[in-house]
Amino acid sequence: MKFKSKQFTFIFFIGLVLVFSLGFKFPKNLYLTQSVDSGEGRLHKEVATIFKKHCSVSDCHKGTYPRMNLNLEEDKFLKALLNFPSQEIPSLKFVDKENPEQSYLLMKIKGDKAIVGRRMPLDSPPLRENEIKIIEDWISSLIEAKSKQEGLLPQIEKTKQEAEFKKEQKEIRKPAFWGTRVINLPTSQTIGKGRFLFRVSHRYFPAIKSGYDSLYGLDGPAVILLSFGYGLSDNLDLSLARTKLDKEVELSLKWLMFEQGKILRLPFSAALYLGGSLVTQSQPDRKVFSADNMKFNLQIILSHQVSNTFSLALVPAYSSNTNHWDPSSEGTFGLGTGGRWMIFNDFSIIWEWIPVLTGYKDNSNGWGLGVEKKIGGHVFQVFVLNSTGLTSDQFIPGGDFRLKDWDLRIGFNIFRKF
Repeated sequence: MKFKSKQFTFIFFIGLVLVFSLGFKFPKNLYLTQSVDSGEGRLHKEVATIFKKHCSVSDCHKGTYPRMNLNLEEDKFLKALLNFPSQEIPSLKFVDKENPEQSYLLMKIKGDKAIVGRRMPLDSPPLRENEIKIIEDWISSLIEAKSKQEGLLPQIEKTKQEAEFKKEQKEIRKPAFWGTRVINLPTSQTIGKGRFLFRVSHRYFPAIKSGYDSLYGLDGPAVILLSFGYGLSDNLDLSLARTKLDKEVELSLKWLMFEQGKILRLPFSAALYLGGSLVTQSQPDRKVFSADNMKFNLQIILSHQVSNTFSLALVPAYSSNTNHWDPSSEGTFGLGTGGRWMIFNDFSIIWEWIPVLTGYKDNSNGWGLGVEKKIGGHVFQVFVLNSTGLTSDQFIPGGDFRLKDWDLRIGFNIFRKF
C-alpha cells in the first residue's frame, strides 16, 4: 500500500493535534492551599522551595509514580502530607498536627533512630539546620490553624483523605511497565509533564551462534537508535527518534487515554500511539521526501497490571509502506503481546511476541526475551531477539532470524528521564 493522499491528510491531522497540544494549557488538579498573605502562607512557600530543591526531583518524590507514593511537588505536597500515615511506619503520620514531634517527615529529615531506611534526602547531604527549622515552624503553624473555624484542613476533609489513603493502600501502585518500551513495543508508561526522556537502543547484527570470533555478536556491526521525548502533559508525550537502519526518522505522539481503575474501574490502561516515519537514505531515482519514503504508524496500547510484580500488554499495530524499497509496497498489521514479571525489587524479566496478521512480513514474527533493571532515573534492558528494526514500521513486520534455527541476537535499551 503506497503513501497516498489520504495518508497525507492523516499526517496533516497529526500536525494539527501537535500544534493544538503545544498551545493548549492542560488544567491542573485543585489542591488545598494556604493564604499567601498569612504567616502560614509564607512558610508554605518556603517549605515548597525546600522540597523543590531537595525532594521533588527527578525520579524521587515527583511525577505520576513518586517514591513511597509521596508526591512533594509544590501543588501536591500539602494534600500528600497532612495527617496521612507513612508507608514505612503506618502508626506515624507524615505531618501529625496533634503531636508535631512525632511527624514522620521531621524524623526522616533529622535521621531519627526510629525511622525505617535511611535519612532523607536520599544520597544527598542532609538539610541545613535553618531548612529543618522552617519545616518545624510550618508544622507548628498548622497546629495554630487547627484552632480556627476555617482551619486549613477541616475534619470532614481529613476523614475523606484518610479514607482515600486506606483505599489506595489496597490498590496497585507501581506502574505496569517502568520503561516506555517492553522491548520494541510501546507501553502505556508516559514521560510526565515537563520532563524529558532520552532513549538509546542497540541491536547487534551477528547471531549469538556466530561464536567467540565475533564475541557472540557483540563485535558488531549494529543498528543504533537515539530518541528524545518530552512530556507535554502527564498523559501526552512527543518524541523524535533517528535510527541508523535506512537512516530513518520517526516523529510520534503518545496519548494515555486512561489508567487502569481510574475510569469506570476498567481493569486496564489504554494509550494511543501515532507516528510518521521518513527514510532519508539516498536511493537511485528517488527523492528523500518522496511519498515512497514515508510511512504512518498506529498502535493501540492496552496494558493490565495483574499485581505489583506482574503486567501484560496487548498492542494492535499497523504501519504503512513497510517494504518501501518495493514498487508494490504494502502495509503490515500485527498484534503485539508482551509482559513484565518483577522477580526482585526493580529487577524484572521482560518478553514480547509480535505476530503479523496481514500484509508484508519478514522471515518470521518478531519476538524478544530479556531482563530489566530500574536504578533511579534510569531503566536498563538487555535481551535476545530476532529483529534489528527499531522504528515502528521496522519491527512490526517481524525479524530476519528464525527461532527454530536458534538464530538470535543481543540488544539493549537505556531510558533516562530528567
